[in-house]
Amino acid sequence: MQTVLKEKVNVDAVFRSFSDASGDSRSGWEHKRIQPRYVKRKKGEVLRIQEVRRSYAQRKGKRLQVHFVIRCEDERYFHLVYDAEKIIWILLYEFDDQMLFDEKQVDIDIQWNGLSGSED
Repeated sequence: MQTVLKEKVNVDAVFRSFSDASGDSRSGWEHKRIQPRYVKRKKGEVLRIQEVRRSYAQRKGKRLQVHFVIRCEDERYFHLVYDAEKIIWILLYEFDDQMLFDEKQVDIDIQWNGLSGSED
C-alpha cells in the first residue's frame, strides 16, 4: 500500500564533488553525488535514513530532479525527490513494503509558489 504525501521537507544531505577514496560510506553509495541522511517533516518528525535503496536523475524540461527510494528506521520506506532548480525536497510517497517500488519511476510536477512555510 502507498500513501501520497507530496510534502515539502528539510533534508540533511551530503553533496559530493568527487568520489571519496577512503571508502568510508555508511550506505555504500559513495559514487553518488547526493546522499540524504535525515528527513525532517513539518510537524517535527525526524526520519533517519538507514539505506538508499535506489536513486536516479530525471529531467523535466530544463529542470533536474533526483529521486531517492529510501529505507528509514522501523522499516519505513519513502520516495524522496530533490528538485535542483527550485532547491527543494519533496517527500512524495510512503510505502508499506519496499517491493512495491523497486522498479517504479514516477513522473511528477512540483508546484511551488516560492513562499517559505506555506501550506502548498
